[in-house]
Amino acid sequence: MSAHRHLIWFMALGLFWGLSPSIYKHLAEIAMPVSHTVFWTGIGVGVAMFVIGLMRGGGSWRYPARIMVYGAACAFLMNIPFGINLYLAQFVPPTELAIVITTSPFFAYLAALLTGWEQATSRRLWAIAAGFASTVVLIVTREASPSGDINWWLVAAFAVPLLYAIYNMYAARAWPEGANTIEVGAAESLFSGLLILPVLLWFAPFGAAGQPELWQYWILGTTCLMWIVERIAYFTLINEKGAVYTVQATYVSTPAAVLIAALFFGGATDIWLWLSLALLMVALYLNNSGRHVSPAEDRTLHQNHTQPVAAVNQGQ
Repeated sequence: MSAHRHLIWFMALGLFWGLSPSIYKHLAEIAMPVSHTVFWTGIGVGVAMFVIGLMRGGGSWRYPARIMVYGAACAFLMNIPFGINLYLAQFVPPTELAIVITTSPFFAYLAALLTGWEQATSRRLWAIAAGFASTVVLIVTREASPSGDINWWLVAAFAVPLLYAIYNMYAARAWPEGANTIEVGAAESLFSGLLILPVLLWFAPFGAAGQPELWQYWILGTTCLMWIVERIAYFTLINEKGAVYTVQATYVSTPAAVLIAALFFGGATDIWLWLSLALLMVALYLNNSGRHVSPAEDRTLHQNHTQPVAAVNQGQ
């Protein structure tokens, strides 16, 4: 039964990640301030998960300090790439943004190599090569103007998977002892909203001119519902199945993201984009196949710093 439960969470996570680039594009089209998206989704999801924790029984009005610190750290590390992602959605087509975001595992692996947490293997190095080839094809074949200049917004978008890789590495390895998925999800989400509040009040205060009309905020409500499922799925899989298993949700999210974005927004879905996607899927297979490291082993190795551990991905 546990295997079926993990598969359901796995598919939910992949489909949400696949839908995300199109949601970001829609928010950009209606000029939704980035700070409003981060604030309302963070507070909305956090409150909902807090209530879910209380209703399930065993919940508490007070969370231990270790969970609060972990939640705040996760929120800070997630808010930066999440905010950049939302901002770049107005300049980068969602089909291309979907491919860019999914390169996070390769950044994580490179970081693990540089810090001594991971050993080089031929399979993983071939994954890096295929991922790099996918990136080159994507960037070189995208035209920002009739002159064929490189789209530097697309290049800048690669900061997002790099930052997501850092977030995911911390989330997988710093899991607070004795915490459950609902507690962690609630703490991270609430801190996500609270940390962005000063930015919101300074740059886009409530009721300021030029903001979307009230009815347009329905998309944030819908996003909150999906975020609740995504947070439960993500933290459940990270804690129970480990980072390597969780990262493979990109097999679902990457093609889904390209197809969903092409369906709703059209755009340049030429042969080169599909070639870039195909190379990325090969890279993901090479990167994620092989021996899996259990969550307990991953955290033990991290604490002892005596053996290499597996790199991880994102998602959002």
